[in-house]
Amino acid sequence: MVGGAGDQAASANGNGIVRPGEMSCTVGTSGVVFAYLAKPAYDPAGRVHTFCHAIPNAWHVMGVTQGAGLSLQWFRNTFSPDAEYDDLTADATLSPPGTHGLFWLPYLMGERTPHLDASARAAWVGLTARHQRADLVRSILEGVCYSLKDGLEIIAGLGARPSLVRLSGGGARSPFWHQLFANIFAEPVATLETQEGSAYGAALLATVGTGEYSSAAEVCASAVKEVETKEPQQQEVEFYRKRYQVFRSLYPALKPAFQAIGELDG
Repeated sequence: MVGGAGDQAASANGNGIVRPGEMSCTVGTSGVVFAYLAKPAYDPAGRVHTFCHAIPNAWHVMGVTQGAGLSLQWFRNTFSPDAEYDDLTADATLSPPGTHGLFWLPYLMGERTPHLDASARAAWVGLTARHQRADLVRSILEGVCYSLKDGLEIIAGLGARPSLVRLSGGGARSPFWHQLFANIFAEPVATLETQEGSAYGAALLATVGTGEYSSAAEVCASAVKEVETKEPQQQEVEFYRKRYQVFRSLYPALKPAFQAIGELDG
């Protein structure tokens, strides 16, 4: 018998998230923070989602940012259609941490975690005449990190506290974004040798089903390899901790306006 899985549970196997204390962050069009649970734990407000894992007698919890990689894709397609993503992240390095007071709320598709609000809208907050393209791009990268940290904080509150986060998906290809995740999450963040995610995880599950390996933990220990780990830089961690609190205050302040916009748009 071969176990099946939804996309995120399969991706978790591809990332080796099959034991307590393990967590992943996958950045594609959407972004997902995902943690293994030995027993079910639920957020009463429904801000994160708890399901059966793809392996026996295990559970997982995940938080979702709808517009993660989508934010950068939207910016490129709209304002810089000829630019490569590497060009944009290179631009972002020219902007200082905090982007001169600019914040990006990545709610291009409404939001799931932590707001569960289809009427949420994306926004730049703090935009001034001094801001340049580099600031806009860096604010997008920082904003996606803040949004995914929302999910990580809720998951930690349910008792799933990682010693390290494994980063995968398109966002893992950028060393600059990789370091931003480590600094804003305030956790070591590792990239992996294989980035196929769900398809790779499904293949690993198949090897267990065929008897080649006895468990998902065994096959993941053999097949999932970390490539590079970025440690959080303490000065940046303290800087971003304060800015994250500002980020958290923005959605509640703007929610009435988002709802009014939704009503006007019908």
